[in-house]
Amino acid sequence: MGDKEHHVHFSGGSSLGKDNNIMVQPQRHGQIDVHLGFLQLYHRYHVEFSIPWNLCTHRERRSSAPAVVTGPHNPNCHVIDMIHEKEGLKLKIELLAYKEKILKEEVQIMCCKNGTSLKIQLNTRILGKDKGRPLLRNGIRSIAVEQSNEDEVLGTKLRASLSMQNQQSL
Repeated sequence: MGDKEHHVHFSGGSSLGKDNNIMVQPQRHGQIDVHLGFLQLYHRYHVEFSIPWNLCTHRERRSSAPAVVTGPHNPNCHVIDMIHEKEGLKLKIELLAYKEKILKEEVQIMCCKNGTSLKIQLNTRILGKDKGRPLLRNGIRSIAVEQSNEDEVLGTKLRASLSMQNQQSL
């Protein structure tokens, strides 16, 4: 076997970046599924995407500012900004990847005060510690890394062990 067989080769027309967008899929009864791809455990992200105006249900035919958050506050996933644009409502959401495997978080908004509530479900796959770094989709930005409970427990045990060793040596 030659070395060439063990390397990954991309064609010149590789579409990396073209299909790397957040997928917004309308469902029934005012629910929208948003697929974020892979994220990393204990990382905090800003996620930006737009909801087309045709997915917003209004009593009147036109939307009127401002959009409002209608659901309960979730510290792991919450709307931090909403901007009315020509094509749709642009959302900026802060999301904490707090558990491994599949993560589903929900926010609720109304596109305008006269509209009906929309449930937006964010779906993502969370990679655990030492499982690699995911390629973030367009519109997703890592803003912080949180300390895990496991790291806190290990740090506490290490400090206790060092303290005991210091006391024994005295």
